[in-house]
Amino acid sequence: MKVLISGASVAGPALAWWLRRHGITPTVVERAPAIRPGGQAIDVRGAALTVVERMGLLEPVRAARTRMRGSSMVDSDGNELWRSTEFAPSSGRFDSDDVELLREDLTALLAAHTAGVDHRFGDSIASLRQDDTGVDVQFAGGDRERFDLVVGADGLHSGVRRLAFGETPLQHLGSYVAVFTAGNVLGLDDWQVWVRSDSAGAGI
Repeated sequence: MKVLISGASVAGPALAWWLRRHGITPTVVERAPAIRPGGQAIDVRGAALTVVERMGLLEPVRAARTRMRGSSMVDSDGNELWRSTEFAPSSGRFDSDDVELLREDLTALLAAHTAGVDHRFGDSIASLRQDDTGVDVQFAGGDRERFDLVVGADGLHSGVRRLAFGETPLQHLGSYVAVFTAGNVLGLDDWQVWVRSDSAGAGI
């Protein structure tokens, strides 16, 4: 059985590992020229902890975890409202089994764990034609190949989902979140500061 997975971030490589373990031949296609660096924190909790443990990655994941010392909240004038050395709002209690680590650390672990899987970087799926026995895939790079199954693990604005089902508009929930990397201008060392305004809260 041949399975094509679109996306080489987290879900795609994890699926590729499990498919190969069960004797299925996976191929991962990724439009980026290599594993994408960067990204922010990812929480591994609940069923995901069981998955990484069964993959033999629990200890490496724990070794790569963030080491937050605590968190605090201030108002718009900078007055501290509370502080805690027991939890951070983004990752939960520090004494729980949950693991928070940076996205690029997790993707690096998954990439190493799927060495030998056919990865096609710098390419993407241009078109799909499905029948009762499989899917004909036309790649943007020009190749054409047939697979038994195609899986879209290519994010919120999935190209595979659009090709298979047409446009699927997202429902806006009325909030925006911006997460980015910045210099440590506030002199914070593994500490989260949340700023509460009159209308909403923002985390640092």
